[in-house]
Amino acid sequence: MQDMRQGSLVRVPGRHRATRAPLSWAGLSLGRAVAVLAVVVAVSVWLWQVRPFDSRHGLGADAPPAGIGAARAPLGAPPSMPGGHGGYTFMRMQGNGADPVAYDPCRPIHFTTSTVGLPPGGDALVREAVATMSAASGLRFVDDGLTDEPPTPERDPYQPDRYGDRWAPVYVSFATPEQIPRLAGGTVGLGGSTPRAAGDGVLVYVTGSVWLDRAAMDDLLAAGRRDSARAVVEHEIGHVLGLNHVSDATQLMSETGGTGAGPSDGDRRGLAILGRGVCRPDL
Repeated sequence: MQDMRQGSLVRVPGRHRATRAPLSWAGLSLGRAVAVLAVVVAVSVWLWQVRPFDSRHGLGADAPPAGIGAARAPLGAPPSMPGGHGGYTFMRMQGNGADPVAYDPCRPIHFTTSTVGLPPGGDALVREAVATMSAASGLRFVDDGLTDEPPTPERDPYQPDRYGDRWAPVYVSFATPEQIPRLAGGTVGLGGSTPRAAGDGVLVYVTGSVWLDRAAMDDLLAAGRRDSARAVVEHEIGHVLGLNHVSDATQLMSETGGTGAGPSDGDRRGLAILGRGVCRPDL
C-alpha cells in the first residue's frame, strides 16, 4: 500500500486479461451514523474507501489508432486555482513522482449513461454532475447519450463494435451488488479511470467508469435528497478525473462525503491541476 497524504492508493494485481488496461477505483460506503448532509433526520454517513486496481498497463492490439479526436491545443481552460482552505490528493502519480496522471486536455471526454436500472431523472442527474466537474477542471465532456451496455465488473476500454474505433466513453451506471460485487456492504458508489502508457512511459487516462448503487440512489431521490445524490455522482467523477480522498469534511472528496454543495476550494485546486494535463496525440 502506498500512502498518499490524506488518502491511500492500493495496488494489487487484478484478474483482468493481459490485454486489459489498469483501473483505479475509489468508492463510497454507507455507515451507521448521522449524515453530514442531513439537516434534521438521522441517516447513514458516507464513508469513502479506496478500491484495488489492476497494475498492468501498456498499449496492445486492443486499442484504437493513435490520435483519435485529438486537437492541436487544449479544448478548454482550467479556472485559476482559488484561495481558501482545503487540500487535495491524486489517485495516481507519474513515474517522476511530481505530476498526477490525468486526461488529455486536447480531447473531449465522452461519457454515456446506461439504461440498465436507470431511475427516472437519473440521466439528468449525471449530466448536471458532469457539467459541474467539467467547469471546475476545464476539461471538455461530450454526452454520447444513453447506452444499453450492461454493468460488468471488468469493462474493456476499447469496444469498437459498440462505440466505434475510439476509446470507449466514460460509463455511468446504476447497478446492483449482484452485477458489481464491489457495491456490496453498503457501498454507494465506485469510480475510477483506465490509464494507458505512451511510448515514453507517461500515463494518460483514456476512459473510466462510475458505478452507483441503484437502491441507495433510489432512496436518496425518493427522500427528496437530490443534492446528496448529485454529490455522490460528482464525487465519483472526481475519482474518474484523478482525485483521491481527503480527510477535510468540507471538501467534496472528503472520506465523509462533503457538504453536498459541490466542489470546495481544495477540490477545485486539485481539479485545476488535473485540467492542465499533457496533450498526447500519440495515444
